[in-house]
Parts: sequence; structure tokens; C-alpha cells
Amino acid sequence: MKKTAMTLLACAALGVAYGQEEQQKRGFGLEVNAAYNFALRDLSEGSEEVPAYSVDTYGVDLTAFYAFNKHHTVNIRFGYTTGDDANTVYYDGYMNGDYFVVPANVKAELENIYIMPGYRLTMPLTDSLNFFGGANVGVAQTKGKLEASAYGKTLSESKDKWGFAWNAEIGVAQEITSTSSVTLALQMQGLYGRPTFNQVLAGRPNSQLTLGVRLGYSCQF
Repeated sequence: MKKTAMTLLACAALGVAYGQEEQQKRGFGLEVNAAYNFALRDLSEGSEEVPAYSVDTYGVDLTAFYAFNKHHTVNIRFGYTTGDDANTVYYDGYMNGDYFVVPANVKAELENIYIMPGYRLTMPLTDSLNFFGGANVGVAQTKGKLEASAYGKTLSESKDKWGFAWNAEIGVAQEITSTSSVTLALQMQGLYGRPTFNQVLAGRPNSQLTLGVRLGYSCQF
């Protein structure tokens, strides 16, 4: 009987300790991130007449989250990315029976502002190192500009557009204290609000897929 009572007390103590640990992980927090994103998909469709463009971007984001426990969190992410790319493009054709080649300097610039709610699952690897994976979906505003210059003349066009946005991530978080940590993650991001340009080029830049590396700092209140 005494042995049974001691076993029950030990189990109860472990349960209380686990409950306290879970309670400590519950609450609101903020995460600040900086990322560099490599373009995986061209901005324009590309053809023999129209070149395709890829724009690498870099950016920052602020993520507000609520942790239900040490495993499950929901969040909303506010972010900004920007990037540009420049190429020399050669257009060729025939005029009055004569073949010609025209070199043009073409530059693409992009700015994105996005808002994406999401979810993250965290699993401990050691006492202080955690693995996490998550996803966000939302909307993004893209400010795009294409500029083409040839023989001293320049054509440019700028447009803004809202569209669908998503982000998927996996990474690790190293705890510094019981309420703060640094994170390193790989993220794949898709933004589907690319403006369509008709004056400068005939291409239709409507989306871009990127693979990025993100470094962040997280603090829970």
C-alpha cells in the first residue's frame, strides 16, 4: 500500500512539473526575421522574342504569435521584400528585307508588402534546441517596374497589384533563455500578384517562386 502511494505521488509530481512547463510556454510573443530569397521561377513567361527575368530579393518581417504550448503556435506575419535585376537583351528581326539586331538594357524592380496568418509545429531535439515547420497564407501587394533603354531612348512602366501569397518553412530554434531564442530556417515563398506589363515588354510577369534563408530572433512575453 505504501509503495503504491509513493508511486502515485511520484506520478502526480511529474504531472505537475509537466503542466508547469506547458504553462510557461503558453502566451504571446514576437519574432523578427531577415531573409535572402533566390528566385526559382521567372517573372515573365519568356519566348524567342521576350526574355525571361528572375529577381532575387531580400527582406524583413515581423511575426506576432500565440503559443498554446511548446508544440503549437499560431501567428500573423507582416513582411517586406525588395530586389532588382538588369540584363542586356538583343532584339533581332527584318526591316525592308534587311536583318537587324538592337541591344537594349532592361531592368526589373520589385517591392512586396505581405500579410500572412499561419501555423507552426515545434518538436524538441535537445533540452535547448528545437526543430520547427510551418506554413502561412495571405495576400501581398507588389510594386513592379520594368525599364528598357536603347539608343538613348528609355521606355518604363510601373504598376501595383494585390494577389495571393504563401510561405512554407522548416528550421531550428536555439533557446537563449526560457522565453527567447534565435532561429535559422529555409523558406519557400510564392507571390501571385505580379503586375502585367504591356508597354515595355510583351511578357506577362504574374508570379514568382523563391527559396530563401531566414535568420530571426524570437521573444515570448
